[in-house]
Amino acid sequence: MIHLLNETQQPVEVQETAFSIDVLGRYICNTWDEAINNGGRPFDAVVIGAGMFGAYCAEKIYRISNSKVLVLDAGAFLVSEHVQNLARIGLNTASAITVPNNDKDPGTRERVWGNPWRSNVGFPGLAYCLGGRSLYWGGWSPQLTGADLKNWPDEIEDYLKDSAYRIVKKEIGTSETTDYISGALFKALKKKFKKIVDDGIATVDEIEDAPLAVQGEAPASGLFSFDKYSSAPILIDAIREDSGRPDSERRLFYVPRTHVVKLHHANGKVTMIEARVNGQPRFYNVPSNCSVVISTGTIESTRLAMESFPTPMMGKNLMGHLRSNLTVKIKRDVISPTLPKQLEAAALFVRGSTPNARYHIQVTASAIAGTNPEASMFRMIPDIELLEKHLASQSQEEIIITLRGIGEMIGDKNSSVNNSQTSWMNLSPYEKDQFGFARAWVNMVKTSSDDQLWTTMDEACIRIAQKLSDDDPNNIRYLYDTDGTGAKWQDQPPADLSKIRDGLGTTHHEAGTLWMGADVTSSVTDLNGRFHHMKNCYAVGPAVFPAIGSANPSLTALALARKTASAVAKELKPIVEADFMPLLDENLNGWQMVGTGTFKKVQHIIESAGGPGLLLYKKEAFKNFILKADWRVTDVNDNSGIYVRLPDIENGSGNWLLEANKGWEVQIDERGFDSRNNTEGNSLKRTGAIYDLTPAKVEDASRPICEWNTFEIQVINQAVKVVLNGVLVSELENDPTRPVEGFIGLQNHHPGSRVQFGNIRIKKLT
Repeated sequence: MIHLLNETQQPVEVQETAFSIDVLGRYICNTWDEAINNGGRPFDAVVIGAGMFGAYCAEKIYRISNSKVLVLDAGAFLVSEHVQNLARIGLNTASAITVPNNDKDPGTRERVWGNPWRSNVGFPGLAYCLGGRSLYWGGWSPQLTGADLKNWPDEIEDYLKDSAYRIVKKEIGTSETTDYISGALFKALKKKFKKIVDDGIATVDEIEDAPLAVQGEAPASGLFSFDKYSSAPILIDAIREDSGRPDSERRLFYVPRTHVVKLHHANGKVTMIEARVNGQPRFYNVPSNCSVVISTGTIESTRLAMESFPTPMMGKNLMGHLRSNLTVKIKRDVISPTLPKQLEAAALFVRGSTPNARYHIQVTASAIAGTNPEASMFRMIPDIELLEKHLASQSQEEIIITLRGIGEMIGDKNSSVNNSQTSWMNLSPYEKDQFGFARAWVNMVKTSSDDQLWTTMDEACIRIAQKLSDDDPNNIRYLYDTDGTGAKWQDQPPADLSKIRDGLGTTHHEAGTLWMGADVTSSVTDLNGRFHHMKNCYAVGPAVFPAIGSANPSLTALALARKTASAVAKELKPIVEADFMPLLDENLNGWQMVGTGTFKKVQHIIESAGGPGLLLYKKEAFKNFILKADWRVTDVNDNSGIYVRLPDIENGSGNWLLEANKGWEVQIDERGFDSRNNTEGNSLKRTGAIYDLTPAKVEDASRPICEWNTFEIQVINQAVKVVLNGVLVSELENDPTRPVEGFIGLQNHHPGSRVQFGNIRIKKLT
């Protein structure tokens, strides 16, 4: 571990202030030098942004593969989970503000909230910290409907509906919708809503349980519930799991206060990351096999892409959500005459549509006095005296209900950027950030179609509220501002619907500016979120949405982040051609070690550790065959080999190495090191050679360090042919000294050598 320095430049393990001991920061975060100069193999993936989707994607890449991941984030560590799972420590979401130029920028608000872009409407901005806005989000996580997904590529629709939604819903706590929301108020309200929907309201389609990302009950006996979801804990847990290894062997590093300002590229690949770390310039040369994932929020991800490798389509198709909040209070007995007079909160979800667009209504209700039914819904109350005081404040007469309407905006993929009548973003020609790079300018406007949907949605909310009150004006009152002096309870619904509407940019739901598609001529990214014109760079988050629908984007964006993580991950899944038999599985069935060392298993990949030794496939001896195997080295000094036609070697019996030399070894050694002469470049000992028998006659057939290679080894009678990455590199026409049949073996050459193998399969020949 590299220790930080205090004011006297003395190394300290954990920093201390006058108020705190920064164990969390030190045990979770890394310095730039600590991560970049860790002494291990190069990174397989760099994730830029540790917010909701970046943290999630980084953790998935780490978990599902043997990849080495670097996470760079402009913010710092703040807290380890959703703020509503913690005691009330004073962390709040920033309000929306309009920042048209640098002079109007108020700077950091609520400790971590900043407004990096400039715009014509108000935005809350971004939370610059690990977990980002996922530390504060409301938790509503509906999935897109079939009608929504008709505006998406068919493959993505199938992926989401077949498995991804199911997996992510279970992960974030929305699979079980009533383990958190239940009780008499919920049951009565649901019954009332069901009758309203069944009786029919124009444009209202159906009612569902509230898809809240809160897990109230344990998923299994002996496990705690997960509380309100944030992506921060899963990344932190992965970091701490990985931190038990020496830095040179770690696979996950998180570097805060690192503002990536530009991605340099050549020949369609990102080659260098330019950043400012605590304000100081830093550069990271991206390895040739490394993937870069941008996940800094829709606007900032697009800004970085436009700054680095712009295309004419970037920045179009900007979408958000139309949002309204109708709060009413309805007499308790009208909801149900048998409701108990006790504290309860409830939530429901209503879907609606017009022929051209969709909306939904998030319904929250509470049996307490006040104007905000969500005030107690996500609040931790650990103190019994505080709980009793809270219970005593409940209303005896009325239920407070908020109907929050969320309507989709339709993006424009064709209109030119800078058209004042559509929504888009671009690089500002006037405003620079603190590092001298162009800020984003965001233009968000509602079209006439948007306004029509907004009106339809608001009218549906009012009509539902009226039906909840049994259409009796004496049973309901409405909360809104009539004269600019603040919201007050009114006898009539608002005639001016703007009184219950929020600004266009207030929902945190910006989307669409890097939309995905199969056609390179009509989309910015492919179906995995990779930029069409960049071979190793991806975008994660709602920026890749082709259409937004009415659903809050988090569930869908998390599901797509899983897809991107799978595409980025260097896991080798078994690919078995016709007539080939796989030899390698996760449990190493049929394999046995002789000598020292071992092979570490990560799903379908194994990696040599220790040595010298051999891992033999003892389940079957082979005579004539074609053997295919994928492999990679992580350092130029790594050494291994694939043995064929080995005799039956038992561990601990005699000289196993002497027995191994009775077979053929196809060498893996990028240096061609000759230990007898302490020299390099010996073609008889270089990758692809049949060790000490016939040289590797092609020097550059293997790919760069850390990239995967494929051997195809053909053994017929006493002849051996070796093809490396499609190139014939060595051939032994006749060697009668070897057995006519034998076993397959993988070598772990020496301690410190880490060679990975995967996708080993064989085709038996006659």
